[in-house]
Amino acid sequence: MLRERDWDRAWRVLLLGLLAVVTLAAAFDPGTPARYRAVTVALSAALALWHWWMVLAHPQWPERVLAPMAVYFAGLAVMAGVLSARHPAYALVVLVCFPMAFVALPGWYAYLGVALTALVAAGTPFVRLEPGDLWPRLLLALASALFAAFLGWVIRAMEAEVERRRAANRALESANERLARLGEENAALQGRLLAAARETGVAGERGRMAREIHDTVAQGLSGIVTQLEAAEAVAHDSAAVRRRLAVARDLARESLTEVRRSLDGLRPGPLAESRLPEALSALVSGWSGTHEVPATLTVTGTARLLHPEVEMTLFRAVQEALANVARHARAGRTAVTLSYMEDVVVADVRDDGAGFAPGETGGAGFGLTAMRQRVVRLAGSVEVESAPGQGTAVSVTVPAIPSAAGQEAT
Repeated sequence: MLRERDWDRAWRVLLLGLLAVVTLAAAFDPGTPARYRAVTVALSAALALWHWWMVLAHPQWPERVLAPMAVYFAGLAVMAGVLSARHPAYALVVLVCFPMAFVALPGWYAYLGVALTALVAAGTPFVRLEPGDLWPRLLLALASALFAAFLGWVIRAMEAEVERRRAANRALESANERLARLGEENAALQGRLLAAARETGVAGERGRMAREIHDTVAQGLSGIVTQLEAAEAVAHDSAAVRRRLAVARDLARESLTEVRRSLDGLRPGPLAESRLPEALSALVSGWSGTHEVPATLTVTGTARLLHPEVEMTLFRAVQEALANVARHARAGRTAVTLSYMEDVVVADVRDDGAGFAPGETGGAGFGLTAMRQRVVRLAGSVEVESAPGQGTAVSVTVPAIPSAAGQEAT
């Protein structure tokens, strides 16, 4: 059944126009008696009324209901055949029934309409055959039906293609609407992501500054306080006091330099112009001299230049571990080991001090928390082993990410 066609309404009145033309031709044909012409006109009016009632007065039938359309088309074909028997001009109405079958009837029912029209056409006197010539009329009806069916198949194929394109256009319009909605949603989501990214960036920068302050200012102030307390304890020895004050002054200068470098986002001062083993050697040596605790550094594996973030993380981790030893361990000696392996680099800090129970202390204060944060950012790990009276071991493992300069040199 045809729906949503541009000419869907035109065919409803087209037949009436054709019927009016052929009726005028029959009504003014001087070769037929007046009474005969009057009956022909009356039958033509009946056909027009039939079409009006079944199609124009009930427009929903051609769209939805098969049975009324089947009755309509059967009446149309039969009445057209009767009229064509009365006047040859109505043969045009019979011919119009062929395409009308595909307009009025859905699916394969249209081919039944074509067959009926072919039988009606073969039986009309317009076909120049003798009344008793049955087989020629049947063959003519079959040929007419096949030809009309072929044309109808072409029409249906064109209609299917048009419908397919309309469906594709509807799908495209729907997809465009969905894309527009998705674009609006993505824009809103992007706004939320940017806001979240800003918040995350602020939080990350605060964490970085907190770690840098802890690793520089806090540790420097802690060392200064330690030296001042030691100077107070030996107030009677002026040489010792001067030595302690000199160490405190150097710590203050180093802390100020570190603060400036941290604010500029640079590598730690000891790493600015030296490699990690040399920087750790200076750190361990200075820590040992400041706190008067024997400390050694051992480097295993082949030392190589690593990514600045990796070296900074290892340096800060050793610095924090040594600061904890000075504050809490009361150690007699400390050993630092830097191990270069194929895929990772490990820094171990061990002491023989008082130790602690990690489960009882919750594992750490801010220093160890900052250390873990730095290491986790590089997909590394921090392990702490300790027990009361058995010393403490801190092991930091990070990926051995080479520096760009090291890769170019290789």
